[in-house]
Amino acid sequence: MALSDMLYWAIGIAAIQAVYCQENFIKVECDPENQGVYSQDAVLNCKVVSIKKDIQIIKMMWCKVEADKCVAKTMVTFEDGKWSAEDARFSSGALEWNEKELNVSLLVQKTQVSDQGSYRFMISTDTGYEKGNTYLRVTAPYSVPVISSVPGINIEDSMPVTLTCNASGGYPPGQIHWFDQLDSNWTKSSALRTIPTQDGRFNLTSVFTTTASSSMALYKCVVVNDKMDKQRAEYQLAIGPGKQEGTKNIKAITAVFVVVGALASGILILYFHRRRSRDEIEKALEDGEDEKALNNS
Repeated sequence: MALSDMLYWAIGIAAIQAVYCQENFIKVECDPENQGVYSQDAVLNCKVVSIKKDIQIIKMMWCKVEADKCVAKTMVTFEDGKWSAEDARFSSGALEWNEKELNVSLLVQKTQVSDQGSYRFMISTDTGYEKGNTYLRVTAPYSVPVISSVPGINIEDSMPVTLTCNASGGYPPGQIHWFDQLDSNWTKSSALRTIPTQDGRFNLTSVFTTTASSSMALYKCVVVNDKMDKQRAEYQLAIGPGKQEGTKNIKAITAVFVVVGALASGILILYFHRRRSRDEIEKALEDGEDEKALNNS
């Protein structure tokens, strides 16, 4: 066979294959990234697009992918008209159809940090096989930070004071920033420890040493994660004799004054009530003697 004839047949076969593939073409489109929050439910979305209105589904499957292989415990399979899952935390909702698209989602219940990663959706139909990939990003908010100081009471001007800020249960690893009451940033003078927990989250501890000053006694601790979500707390140095730790001293003194004031008011009311009752009795007795003397006259 001449070279020209071979080229002709090759071009013809390629054209036939292109037409065949086009007629049986299906396409999977997935959201590039999905957001999940620790201990809450997360939803991953994909849709199947086909030029054929009524496609016959043979099999579908969702799974998390590691090293280009499905993680068995995350597999959710659709076959013979029903879904089955290896782990009850992973499931798929009802299929949603329109004329050209099939929407299918993966539900991840009580999302864990370990659920973060790449996921794959695969579908086999009478018009062909296709797959799509998406990513689940997991975050966990940090607790409201708690600040303490050493020393915590009877702080004097020019005395060195060590402030510690703790925040727990966050993901991904965050940062702790320090500010004074003028919003000057003292973060570079602090030391941060990031401690992993068994469930993949992190606890943060930041230590900052400063020199006490009655004119600069308020400090702020701000916890920031990669999405710039912030948690903050303020702390008032207890400068002066008899002062208690932080702002708790102000609340305690206020409570004492309220209680003492209430007791004093109660005592005064009781005193005046008894005084009034005694005066009324004495007056009544006096009125009674006058009436008796009048009757005897």
